Parts: sequence; C-alpha cells; structure tokens
Amino acid sequence: MANYTVEKEESARTLGAVRDVEMGPSKQPSPSTRTSEVDDIEDQFQAPNSSFWAKLSNHGVEMRGAEPVPVEKRTDTRYINVFTIFATSMTSLLPIGIGSVTTLGFGMSLRDAALMIVFLQFLFALPAAYIITIAPLTGMRQMIQSRYCFGKYCNVLTSVVVTLTVGGFGVTGSINGAQCLAAVRPGTLPVEAAITIIMVASLTIGFMGYRVMHLFTRWAWIPTLIAVLILIGTAGDQLRQQAPSRAHDARDYLGMVAFTAGNMVTWSNVAGDYACYMPPTAPRLRLAAYCLFGIALPFSLLMVFGAAIGGAVFVVPAWTAAYKAGGIGAVIGNILITRLGDFGRFILVILGLSVLGTCGRDVYTISFNLTAVAPILRRVPRIVLSIIATAVIIAVAIPASRSFVTSVTAFLSIIGYYAGASVTCFLTEYLWFRKCDPASFDPRIWNDGSALPTGLSALTSVLIAWAFIIPAMEADWYTGPIAEKTGDLGFEFAVVVALLAYVPIRSLEVKTRGRL
Repeated sequence: MANYTVEKEESARTLGAVRDVEMGPSKQPSPSTRTSEVDDIEDQFQAPNSSFWAKLSNHGVEMRGAEPVPVEKRTDTRYINVFTIFATSMTSLLPIGIGSVTTLGFGMSLRDAALMIVFLQFLFALPAAYIITIAPLTGMRQMIQSRYCFGKYCNVLTSVVVTLTVGGFGVTGSINGAQCLAAVRPGTLPVEAAITIIMVASLTIGFMGYRVMHLFTRWAWIPTLIAVLILIGTAGDQLRQQAPSRAHDARDYLGMVAFTAGNMVTWSNVAGDYACYMPPTAPRLRLAAYCLFGIALPFSLLMVFGAAIGGAVFVVPAWTAAYKAGGIGAVIGNILITRLGDFGRFILVILGLSVLGTCGRDVYTISFNLTAVAPILRRVPRIVLSIIATAVIIAVAIPASRSFVTSVTAFLSIIGYYAGASVTCFLTEYLWFRKCDPASFDPRIWNDGSALPTGLSALTSVLIAWAFIIPAMEADWYTGPIAEKTGDLGFEFAVVVALLAYVPIRSLEVKTRGRL
C-alpha cells in the first residue's frame, strides 16, 4: 500500500501548513511516457488565503477544485482504488431500486430483464472503462477534458447536464436508503427525515475529498455485501413467484436500451475524476478492467435481484401492501423483518446506509463540476460547494420520493439520450482528431476560452442529434412519431447522428482555424 502524504502548496507557504491532498511518494514517469504535461507548467491551484481553510486542509480535507493536477502530484499508485470506489458505490440499494423498474415499469419477465441487464450494462460501461485511462495521462477532471471537445463556454451545457445526472443518482440513492430506514420502525421515521440523515452523512465523505472517499470505499463494501447476501437468502423462495410479462413485442424492449444507457454511459462523463491523481505510468489495461468490472459487475447482479423483487411485488400480497405504503425499501423491510425480526431490522439499517458511498461520491463530483458550470465559482472553496450540492439533492429527493418509479424511468432515459451524443463527440475528438494523444490536451490552456476549441462543432452535433432523438424517443409523458411505430430509438439516433455530424463539422472547423 502506498504511503499517503500531503504536500504543501507553493501558494500557501505563508500559512505554513496548508496542504493539498496528494498521495504517496512521487513516482516520476519514464521519458517515453506521453502526457499532457509541458515543462515548467505552474500549478494553477491556489489554496484559500485563510487560517480556517488551512486548518481544514491540515486535517485531510481536499481543497483542489477543477484545476489540472501537476504530474509531480499524481502519486496515487493504489490502482485498485478505481475498482473499490465504483464497486462499493454500486454495491448498494441503488441498483436494486433501479432494477425493480425493469419489471415494475417496463413489464418485462425476469428472464428477459436479466439477459438485457447483464449484456447492456457491460456494453455501455466500455466507454467509461476506456476514458478513465486518459485521466492519469492528463491529470484532468472529466469535465475539464471535455473542454478540449466542447470548448470552455459550450461545455457549460454538458457540465450542467452531467451535474444534474450525478445529482439524479444521488437523489435516487438517497430515496432508496431512506425508504429502508423508514421501514425499520414504520411510522417513527418519515422518509423525508431519513433522506436528510443519509445526505448529511454522505456530505462528510464528499466534503473530505479524494483520499477519505477512497479510504471509505475500500472497506465499506464488506458489511453491505454480507447484508445483501442475507437479504437474497431471506427472500429466495418468494422470488420464484413472478408476475407474467407485459412486454410482447420489440417496442416494449427498446425502451430498456435508453434506460440502461442512462445507468452506464453517463459514467463516461465522470470516470476520470477518480483517477486524476494517479501517475502517467498507471497500467491502462488494468485501470480499464477495474473500471469495467467495478461499475458493471455489481450493478448488473443487483439490478437482476431488483428485477426479481419487482416481478414478485404484485404477486406476494404482503409485498404489495408494503410497496404501496413505502416503495421498494418497504418491501425489503417486510422481507427482513417478518422473517428475521430484530436482526432483520439491523440488516435493514446496514442496507439503508449502503448508499453513503454512492451519495458521497456524487456530492464530491458535483462540488467541482459546479466550477465548470459557472467558472466564477472557482473562487468558492470546494467544500462550500459540497454543502450546496447536498442541500439541493435533499430538496429534490423529498418530492421525488413520492413517485419513485416514474421519476427514475424518465430521468435515466433522458440522460441516456444526451450522454450518448456527448460521449460520442468526445471519443471521436480524442480518437480521430487527436489521434489518442494526451499531449494534445495542453494544460496551459485548460481555462483559456480563446485557445480551446470553440465547441461549436460538438454543440451543433448534439443539437442535430436531438432533432432526431425527439421524434424517436418514448417516455411516460411524450412519445415521438417514430417511436409510436418502432419503439424507443432515441439512444441509437443519439450515437449515430452525433458521430455522422461531428466528423465533417469538426473537420471544417479545424481547417478554418488551422489548429485543433
């Protein structure tokens, strides 16, 4: 295990003790390693000039925001962290709640839902597995890398969508956990209060930052996994009682594509955030494998379990009553408490708190994505933005908890459409126009709108894609004319049209500007 240390920031020498949150002994890259670093690049991070913030930094709070991490401070060589941060946050109630929508909302049989979940989740996690390998080479957060495709100003739109996406997962996770906590002693703890408890606890993780978050997720999966296995064993015989499928043709299944894309493709827009402190010499294949299996494996398995619960909800009378009273969390509570008594209540508390890793990770990501949404927020300490993010998630989660299935289905489908278009543009830029060269992400211009691409090519491509997405999408509140005849093809149009539009438009921009 790498020995974690904290290096003093050059800009904070007068404070004597202000520290950034860099890890381990510095491991210098070999001369042959290509990175985005250029010699004599000054670290643009400046610690807040206050003794209060200095004390927080001294106690391990990460102060760095969106600024690129200099190569000499990319010292985290514990590469397994990539696996544990994703696997721990995915080993929670979040995928169980989302998986239940496949049978409750889409009306699929358990067999069909399981096959589609496993295949599509692994397929759509591949972009994130590749993109995370770029972060150690550039030292950049994902939304900063996105500026080299969308530009500084057009990237604001992508940053807004990604921030809403990550916040949406935080909302979903907090609702799932809150429903479980409320079911421990029905009538004593309202779901609204439980949401607040979960998010305040999650704030502690997101507030502290990179080091504490990785430390927490390294071990938090153990009690959660044990609790999940106990839940599966307790519910096992009742899971065989499945409702008949309501999905009968291709239209009923196409909606699952956008739904699962909303789960997985969106991680491509944040994956690099969790590896930007790793050195350029990090083994890329291993990082990709850690990311792929950390995201897709636990999420797929627990989504299948959630689909099994969803399929049995309206067949098992006690589950039906519990679901109508308090959602999937109440169903899980009924399973555990009726069969295990007070021990079941203890397991229910563990499951309810299993979302802390998920929600803490989301608060952390939002805290520096906000600076990409509004660059003026660079003046605001990251930890203040963490508090703001937590308050907003609580405010949204409380009303959303009253219509969980409808809210989740609509949310994941819409973000899946946008993620398909935006990730396609980014990968096309990096693979085709930049020839997979991280050195083309010049850190000197990361915040220079005139030196970065205009972003008009990417923005135009996304807008053109939406012109095809809207008539091809299907949701509870809207069905386009194409979707009425074929089913939901929104995600497929998002990827294909964005690719076909971006290549010629970006080529024309490069030719006109004479540079990337």
